[in-house]
Amino acid sequence: MNHSRPISPPVLWLLVSVCSAASMAWYVGAIWSLNQPPRFSDLYAPWWGTHEFLLHARNPYSPAIAHEIQKVIYGRSLSATPDDPLAIGGGFAYPLHTAFLLWPTVYLSFPAARLIVFCASLLAPLLSVECWLRSLQMKVRFGLWLTLAFFVLGSFPCLEALKLQNLSLIAAALISFALFLLSIGRPVFAGVVLAFATFKPQLTITLVPWLILWTAADWRRRRSLAWSFMGTLAVLLAAAEALLPGWISGFLNEVRAYRRYTYGHSILDVWFTPTWGAVAAVVVLAAVAAVCWLCRSDPATSARFWLATSLVLAASVVVIPTLAPHAQLLLLPGFFCLLRCTPSPTVRRPWLRIFCETAVWTLLAWQWIAAVGLTLAGLHYPAAVLHRFWEVPLYTSPLVPVAVFLLLGSLVSSSRELSSGDLLGKEEENS
Repeated sequence: MNHSRPISPPVLWLLVSVCSAASMAWYVGAIWSLNQPPRFSDLYAPWWGTHEFLLHARNPYSPAIAHEIQKVIYGRSLSATPDDPLAIGGGFAYPLHTAFLLWPTVYLSFPAARLIVFCASLLAPLLSVECWLRSLQMKVRFGLWLTLAFFVLGSFPCLEALKLQNLSLIAAALISFALFLLSIGRPVFAGVVLAFATFKPQLTITLVPWLILWTAADWRRRRSLAWSFMGTLAVLLAAAEALLPGWISGFLNEVRAYRRYTYGHSILDVWFTPTWGAVAAVVVLAAVAAVCWLCRSDPATSARFWLATSLVLAASVVVIPTLAPHAQLLLLPGFFCLLRCTPSPTVRRPWLRIFCETAVWTLLAWQWIAAVGLTLAGLHYPAAVLHRFWEVPLYTSPLVPVAVFLLLGSLVSSSRELSSGDLLGKEEENS
């Protein structure tokens, strides 16, 4: 009599990750984006602005460029408002040195450029996974790596960015690569890559000050990071200024108008109103600054350095004025830290930490649970009927960054109680 062999846990997790990713892909493509304008693209604005700037010497922050972008994306020009009298919202809302990253694509048609950026964006999360695992010295077998890759690629933030053709995936990958270079003792190259990552300044708004503080704490040994970052950024900004003098004012005007059309509020603004949300953001940043001050002398190979860095990136997601889930790609190192960081026997109230971690993972898993449910319902009902439930997988999205931030803050504050092998552990623990 033949006995069926039970499925091993690693294979089971791989199957779960594949099913979750497939369900989320169907949800994003069939339900979430159902009423999206057919030509909507977050890539078109930076691409067209770069195209006109480099090939025809036009100001990418001008109302004319903005209106041309609006007509392609929305089918019409946006109406002027008191907050945006020139109706430039939705235009080229990027620093001008973004054009240097996109310049090879301006010689192509937009469909060809979109395909190239899509392929790069598809590979970017995989690069992020590998860089964070290596930075945290998490050596995993290929099966587990594949499982993590499917969960990351199949998450709503990642699939949303791919669907919208948003450049956040590439920016997040550059950040992860820069920090990986720092972890292996290549601060000069790390500074160069980090400078290029500033084309999405909101994603580096807390990371750069933290690394400046960390560098200043041991200037003699770490100054090469500062010099390479500041030198590269100075070259990029100087080149942009030489090509378009005064571009910064145009960029700031575009950002203000862009926030008007994209509901530019932070998660804290939603929770506490814009007025009290600003106060809460100051409190969050002050708390992060205090933690960073305590960790400023830790080497880039230490557990506490990476906990502090993950906390800083989580704080960015909490305080930056956007509700776009694709910004949550910055939470990836925090999740990896939570996977590895377990309390030692000496930690007080381990049950409380276990409860908090369970809550965080439950909040994260909800997006896939709901997506699987909608996918199964899609076997019997058309997507148009299920569209009324499009928000269900996103219910926990505003909670996840705050929950991760609070838990990471707790781990950093008690990091001296962690056993030495908890964060940078042995290979066999993840095999």
